[in-house]
Amino acid sequence: MFITSLIHPSSMATTIRSCSRCGQEFRTVGRAHICPDCRQPRPREAKSNTETLSAREKQLARLVYQAKSNKEIASDLHLAEGTIKEYLHTIFRKLGVKNRTELALWMAHRQGSAA
Repeated sequence: MFITSLIHPSSMATTIRSCSRCGQEFRTVGRAHICPDCRQPRPREAKSNTETLSAREKQLARLVYQAKSNKEIASDLHLAEGTIKEYLHTIFRKLGVKNRTELALWMAHRQGSAA
């Protein structure tokens, strides 16, 4: 008698695995390698100043603060729009902001505290 005849096909795909991040065992269907707890978004760590930004990144942050679109920024700096997007993602990560609006608010706060 084969083991497959003893196990219902729907439960056959469910196994116990260990999370590749924390090592905790969890039930999964398919090929998941990360437990549900480790999949939760982790809080972003915000940097306190722009010292971590390059000169070009600071320039882009100022242009976003001036409400320029990616297309306008790309045209002004003679860069591709995709390059601008990559720069912005790097800036977002470094400052711990999620989008252009949060970046502009961060810049406004920085401008206000510098005065």
